[in-house]
Amino acid sequence: MRAEGIPYVVAPYEADAQLAYLERIGIVDGIITEDSDLLVFGCKNVYFKLNDVEGTVTAISRDDFGKVTECSLRGWTDAQFRAMAILSGCDYLPSISGVGLKTAWTFLRKHRTPENVIRALRLEGKKNVPQGYLEAFMVTEKVFLYQRVYDPLEEMLVNLTRLPPGEALSQADEAFIGE
Repeated sequence: MRAEGIPYVVAPYEADAQLAYLERIGIVDGIITEDSDLLVFGCKNVYFKLNDVEGTVTAISRDDFGKVTECSLRGWTDAQFRAMAILSGCDYLPSISGVGLKTAWTFLRKHRTPENVIRALRLEGKKNVPQGYLEAFMVTEKVFLYQRVYDPLEEMLVNLTRLPPGEALSQADEAFIGE
């Protein structure tokens, strides 16, 4: 790429977070991938199943989330979508056995927050929620929010999402999101 004069960025940690950041700051308009985690990192335009032989691709836009009929995401916030994805299992935290997207969606619609969902699952007693799951969930959410990325405009490492004023990451959190 260098020999051809094509600009590129090497992700310091997680490529998904880096791509999400490049889209967020307007350097790219969308991402071609096979990994749905990009949606959880907050990407707005993701293209899956690129088939150069047939000239087809599946496009998913966050603007279209409300049109999903089986599990309607109309009115859902990014935090709710992220919670659903994490609860159903992701690269950073396995799902609770028996909890997939539809179950996570159903419980979040009813109980609203991950804390309430985990409490409800434990009270229901049908699914085994591992000890420490809520704490692991919270760290996983921070990975999706605050992963370290390279800002090519500022030429420095930054967090994918700025930390709220006065909030800091613990040393343990830093170990998961990249130091």
